Amino acid sequence: MLILLLNRSLLSIVILALVLVACAHSEPLSNYCLSEIKQKYKSSTLYARTTTTQITVTVENGNTFDISKLHNNYLSVNQRGNKKNLQKIEAKQYGYGEINELILSTHGNWLWVNGDETDYVALLKTYKTSIELEKMIPLPKVYSKPCSFLEEWLGNCLQSQGYYSYVLDRVFITGHNSTLFGNSNLSTYEIIGKTVKLLRTNQAISSILVDWQQQYPQRLIEISNPRGVVFRDINQNDIFYDGEHFTTLKKCSS
Repeated sequence: MLILLLNRSLLSIVILALVLVACAHSEPLSNYCLSEIKQKYKSSTLYARTTTTQITVTVENGNTFDISKLHNNYLSVNQRGNKKNLQKIEAKQYGYGEINELILSTHGNWLWVNGDETDYVALLKTYKTSIELEKMIPLPKVYSKPCSFLEEWLGNCLQSQGYYSYVLDRVFITGHNSTLFGNSNLSTYEIIGKTVKLLRTNQAISSILVDWQQQYPQRLIEISNPRGVVFRDINQNDIFYDGEHFTTLKKCSS
């Protein structure tokens, strides 16, 4: 009888241990201290790249083309060694400013045009012997502060700026959509070429974390391992985004 009771006790302990292990492994990632991410809450020197307004593209037959800022708000396409302007396309900045940065996507099929006022994505077609820039696609129009329809019409609302992620190869922009009475209406979008996606989280994203100590243009705070970027929601929680999933980050205990 004693042996039977001992066996039952051992079985109960084993079952309890299995339950605890199962529970531990079933915890969502957000419940763990992601020390690697915490340690890298700053722009990596890997992505502290020199700002440029000229992109070079080489095609299949070896021809090299330059995509360059022309005047303040135009892009030109020229074949290397040929002064003839093959293409001229406008990235209009409306009231002020100019193009201040060009970044070619990892796969080379679109170009991010970072403007003082308005940012664009330009689709890039590559042929065997040449290239072609398609029409500029402006990023979704959202504002840095709540904005009413009247203020928008009067031009009194400051547009939010986009940020390119090197690790995820896409552009992010967050800000307020205009409303009738200027109520807060936050939205965050990711842009990959001509594909624009509205990001949906449990709590609205209030900001994209950037390195404000870096001279303009500022860079996203990017994580190289695991790969992703960090947002902040309206409750001041930091959210890690790997391009597919969101993880709410928790502070590590000292």
